[in-house]
Amino acid sequence: MKKKKTLQVLTLFCFLSMLWGYASSQSSVSINTITVQTEELNTLIFLETSAPLRITGTYYAETGPATIVIDLDKVTTDTETQIDLRESLVVEDIKIEKTGAETARLLIQLQEKVPYRFYASNGYTVVELNRIQRTLNGYILTSETREKLEAIPKKAIQFVGVGIIERTDSLEVTAKLSAEAISQVFALQNPLRLVVDFFDTLYPDPTYTYPVQRLGIFRVRTGQFQRESPYTIARLVFDLSEPRYYTLDIDRDEILASFTKGPVTRAIPTVPTPKPEVEVPPKPIEPVPEKPPVKPEVEPTEEVTRPKAFVSREDRYTGEIIGALRFYEADIRDVILWIADFAGLNVIFDPEVRGPVTCDLRYIPWDQALDIILRQHKFGRTIDGNILRIATVATLTREDEERRRLEESRELAGPLQTKYYELSYARAGDIRTLLANKISTRGELTIDERTNMLIISDVIDRFDLLEQLIAVLDTPTPQVSIEARVVEATSNFVKNLGIQWGFRGDMDPFHGNPTSLQFPNSINVDGAMIPQGVVTRGIGGPLGGYAINLPAPSFSTAVGISFANIMNTAVIDMALSALETSGEGRIISSPSITTQNNHQAEIIQGRQIPIQTVANFTTSVRFQNAALELRATPQITAEGTIIMDIEIRNDAADFANLVNGIPPITTQNARTKVMIPDGGTTVIGGIYRTEDSITREKVPFLHKIPILGLLFKNFARTKQHRELLIFITPRIIQ
Repeated sequence: MKKKKTLQVLTLFCFLSMLWGYASSQSSVSINTITVQTEELNTLIFLETSAPLRITGTYYAETGPATIVIDLDKVTTDTETQIDLRESLVVEDIKIEKTGAETARLLIQLQEKVPYRFYASNGYTVVELNRIQRTLNGYILTSETREKLEAIPKKAIQFVGVGIIERTDSLEVTAKLSAEAISQVFALQNPLRLVVDFFDTLYPDPTYTYPVQRLGIFRVRTGQFQRESPYTIARLVFDLSEPRYYTLDIDRDEILASFTKGPVTRAIPTVPTPKPEVEVPPKPIEPVPEKPPVKPEVEPTEEVTRPKAFVSREDRYTGEIIGALRFYEADIRDVILWIADFAGLNVIFDPEVRGPVTCDLRYIPWDQALDIILRQHKFGRTIDGNILRIATVATLTREDEERRRLEESRELAGPLQTKYYELSYARAGDIRTLLANKISTRGELTIDERTNMLIISDVIDRFDLLEQLIAVLDTPTPQVSIEARVVEATSNFVKNLGIQWGFRGDMDPFHGNPTSLQFPNSINVDGAMIPQGVVTRGIGGPLGGYAINLPAPSFSTAVGISFANIMNTAVIDMALSALETSGEGRIISSPSITTQNNHQAEIIQGRQIPIQTVANFTTSVRFQNAALELRATPQITAEGTIIMDIEIRNDAADFANLVNGIPPITTQNARTKVMIPDGGTTVIGGIYRTEDSITREKVPFLHKIPILGLLFKNFARTKQHRELLIFITPRIIQ
């Protein structure tokens, strides 16, 4: 008997050992192959494993290149994993590192950070990388989406609404459709967005935006992207501040997107349409009972905190989310009692409140559900403390009117009181206009401009509101310091070249060199066109003038040369004149002024030119500004930027070109309206002017002779460049 018992114990021990070994062998997962597949919008990484992977955390590495870190539990790394990267546009390298006895880390190095998610599909764990589209060259429709749209008949699907639950470490967004729709997920740049498109779907309400600004998400938006054929597309958009991990669970007509803070531990979802080819049977629809119980089944929420809700209507509701609210022909009082119990409120009903309620509401704030039910039956509500009262709209409206009349009668019957308010910053006349419609019919408002004081006589109940308004209006106005830099740069270049030459020849008996002919016996040739004693426009030579008189228009250098024989009967006289000048100048004006918000500032720096006019034998003098003028009106925005109306005029007198002794005014001005950050600088005006003139004087026909033609022409060139730049820097004086 003892041996038999010992044998049974040994048999049980062996059986348990076999089970333990089998369980231990089954608890570890091996990764056999890793394959990268590039699609039109996204890149897929297929991990073929012996069992579903257990992912304990995933995040982008803080240092080094863009690397996705995936922490794995219960995984073996003894066998060599085959990795096929192919020609990927995103993936650079994939490695597996062992971090413990049964833990490992999968490292996916990318060319850049992109949004990513996981899902399970037909024995594969799939990592979907949403490649970021740089440009929008038309709408991209993947081949897989096109096949689905062609295979399934068109539907009229409605975008029912969106629910958003914000928790301390996560954000969950639920999109509800009237039927199952074909969807497509991709990422866009500038700004970075994660987009979910629903085909053959209409969004009935205007585009709506829900601000988040946490967990790497700026906001969530919904709306209609495309209404025309061939497809109507409703769109759900997540504006991201950085690429990050997310989950997207699609369950027929409901889509749940989740974003979490830091590494995430969760089960890998299974998509309805797996990749690559094998199709998963759809989840069957549970039949709805013909008449469900009055008390609905409520899906529990994970957090006690009150989440925010994002709805497609203009109303903003802050009540706690009800997971599911389903009634069939239930009494409205029972439904309201249930909602009040959920919200922790006491309830009282007017006798007229009655009627049936049939509804199926999910993921909706309790106060929105209550308003919908009351609005359907033309009832209203008031909340006094923690007491919820339900009555007809007519009753509540009548009570409000009676309450208003009672307050007015109390005001009219109460005693009058007079108070004095001495203002420090605002002007009493300006405040009077704003307070005039806030006093009662018995009240009176007067001002004392000498002391800048308000004198108000009114019933006591009105003074609380009036004093609040006075405290808001009588505040110091912010001031703005405006600095301007006006830089005017000029440069000029002048180059002049000129030539003068003449000749004279005498052949006559007086000089002893006649021609020895009867005719002509004497010859006199004179190339000096100006006689002696008359000043030429260039320089004077021995001959007193020149046959070719083309000196430089202005010159600082001249050279004269004369050639003659012994008898001075043959003379050639020549003069060369030249000038080359260049100069640069810069004028910097830096006016600065301080003014109050929404008040114009003006500064003028320069001179005034007196201008005399004579009319009816009377001489009058007026002064024209030739100065730098700056006028600016700043407006400080709520964001701390400054909107400025700016006018700058830079006038100068041109004394080089007087008209009847009065110089003309050279005008440069700019007028604009700009928005500038506090302490920022903007260029509001830039005026450039360049003059380049060339003047040549020539002797007809002779100037065309090669080389010798230089003796029959002069040259003058003038270049002027003027540049005006205006810089404005406003600063808010704290």
